Amino acid sequence: MTTTTLTADDSQPLDPQQAEACWAMVDRCPACGSRHGDSLGTLPDLCYAFGTERVPFPDAGIAVMGCNDCGLVYKGTVPSPAFLTMVFKRQAADKWMAPHDFSVEVAVLQKLTGERRFDLLDVGAAGGALLEACTGTGMTDRRSALDVIRYPGIEAHLAGEFIEGFLDDPSLIWGREAYDVVTVFDVIEHLYYPPNAFDNLRSLVKPGGLVVMESGNIENFWPRRYGVNQWWYVRLLEHHIFWSRRSLEKGAAAHGFEVVSWEETRHKSRRDLCRTAWAADLLKVGLYCIARNYYSATAQIFGKQGNQPWFPLARDHFRACLRKR
Repeated sequence: MTTTTLTADDSQPLDPQQAEACWAMVDRCPACGSRHGDSLGTLPDLCYAFGTERVPFPDAGIAVMGCNDCGLVYKGTVPSPAFLTMVFKRQAADKWMAPHDFSVEVAVLQKLTGERRFDLLDVGAAGGALLEACTGTGMTDRRSALDVIRYPGIEAHLAGEFIEGFLDDPSLIWGREAYDVVTVFDVIEHLYYPPNAFDNLRSLVKPGGLVVMESGNIENFWPRRYGVNQWWYVRLLEHHIFWSRRSLEKGAAAHGFEVVSWEETRHKSRRDLCRTAWAADLLKVGLYCIARNYYSATAQIFGKQGNQPWFPLARDHFRACLRKR
């Protein structure tokens, strides 16, 4: 993967020429390094929407690739890490700050640990909602966080360190006291270099310790039915790679982890929808199924991006537990 240099003033909107300079090309599988991949189509959009920003695609578009060796699905062109960090900082007040009920995840952690107390590191902690949910149970000792930036409110929920950076940074700076449990919820789709992330996780976790992760499942119904390149989850600026059980097991095994549990689940934001939100989602899904070719144009009339809608009943994510050998 090669990257260009970002020259845009990070306080100003990017014009198409500036955005073009922020792309990185991916010429092999990010997980296993194989060049044996097939094109699964291109994203149907002309730009990404992220918060209030619109980032135009490069002229060649964004290809979606599938690795024939490990099964990972990945984009052939991604935003550079430096550019993406700037976008995250500009949109921090609006993105990933919505409150979520983490009671399901807390119950999973209690079951996996036998309700024993443990040291916890939450990767992608944002404002610290998961750490806060764990605090109330009394099941954690150290509570630390890792994220690209310090989101507002995180300090109130720490009883340990804050590690600033990408999980796949080869020179990640942290306190070197490993954790019993590392949670990685909705993060591994953001990775640029999965081997680096697994190496860091191996250092961050104690022998016999657990990594509990959630992410989109590329083998769910929606991409199988309508095409991987059409799946709403693939059409997000910050999502670069997409996992199946096969690709996760291969990546984990290569770095000294074994997958000890796997469960297909709904995304946390779809667990507690009100009736109005359910009705809106189902209406969008019905329109998409009936008139898919006109869905995007119809959405744009109402000022929306027109991505494939999110079926509220879909179990399009997985929750997996990895144990360090």
